[in-house]
Amino acid sequence: MSTVWIKSNKDRTKLKDDVALLLEKAAAWDWLGQKDTPVLLKPNLVVNKPASAGATTTPAIAEGLIEWLIDHNFSNIIIAEGSGVGFSTTKAFDVCGYTSLAQKFNIPLIDLQKDNSVIRKTPMGEFKICTTIADLEADGGSLINLPLVKGHGQTRMTCALKNLKGCIPNTEKRRYHTLGIHKPVAYLNTCIKQAFALADGLNPDPYWEEGGKPQKLDLLLLAKDPVAMDSYACRLLGFSDEYVEYLCIADKLGIGDGHTSDSDIENLDNTTIENILGSHDQNEIKQWINTIVDQRSACSSCFGNLSSALRNIRENIPNLKTQALPSLCIGQAFKGKRLGSTQRGIGVCTVSNGNKSLQRCPPSMESILTFLNNEFFGDNF
Repeated sequence: MSTVWIKSNKDRTKLKDDVALLLEKAAAWDWLGQKDTPVLLKPNLVVNKPASAGATTTPAIAEGLIEWLIDHNFSNIIIAEGSGVGFSTTKAFDVCGYTSLAQKFNIPLIDLQKDNSVIRKTPMGEFKICTTIADLEADGGSLINLPLVKGHGQTRMTCALKNLKGCIPNTEKRRYHTLGIHKPVAYLNTCIKQAFALADGLNPDPYWEEGGKPQKLDLLLLAKDPVAMDSYACRLLGFSDEYVEYLCIADKLGIGDGHTSDSDIENLDNTTIENILGSHDQNEIKQWINTIVDQRSACSSCFGNLSSALRNIRENIPNLKTQALPSLCIGQAFKGKRLGSTQRGIGVCTVSNGNKSLQRCPPSMESILTFLNNEFFGDNF
């Protein structure tokens, strides 16, 4: 089995020291290439929100890693990311603190949304990955994954394996959802190899990939094996890794060992780690959303914004007549399909045949709220 190193951090002024301690204890330099080869840091900046919202990687973790790399004579350092569809990576770099971080250390920031792509062949067929990522491999470089431990509306959770989705073009991200998301995410990890993952478990949102309901966990995680990392992340979020399909597929593909037990965890503090997904009203809201939303091959950005809008409604309008809401349809599988009279479409994929739909791609949370308000005004709002 593979080891997952964990370190508690309750004092953020010592965060960079704790990052270095984790890396030293694991002898992480052995997982990297030659010191003159490039090292690419891949944070999770899926949205333009600061880390305090529980959706993006804390920049001080990246800073601690950069300082550790420089101390070990790795000087060719890059930060690269491709934010979620509908979000600007350049803006995310600014909002999330990575523009100033790159300026401080004079290292390049690469917006993978603006990158070219190359083809990689897999048993699932041809996959596109960003040219920067392909060149990194060709140059003998190393990709260091900086994911979050957090929940996800469609895949239940996201951490090391799914964070590589930021290394592919937006068109490919959309296509993955037509293929069922889980299988392509697993197979993507046969195309892109990560040296190791250093995960942010400080202030994650255990329910929503776009943040908004963060909970303090005060934890850093480190593993060479992304399957083991994600397996332990599931435990932290309060459920078995067997409930995450892409993780199970990745395990069968031999990407990692998976299914971590207590003996696989190297706890540098010897403190008890409790899962952060206990009884909470967000579980009820999530179940409610699943009852009224018919999602078929929906992109993460579209479904995430719809979930945020519905969560906003449920939390701020306690007397909402939820039983009166129609079925809300979203996703690429609705292209060209006629919706029923009691159904409403969310997003441009549902616009056809006289359907009552919101024509945006992706629809923002604000536009969804306005649309629903206009459709159901006095009866429900």
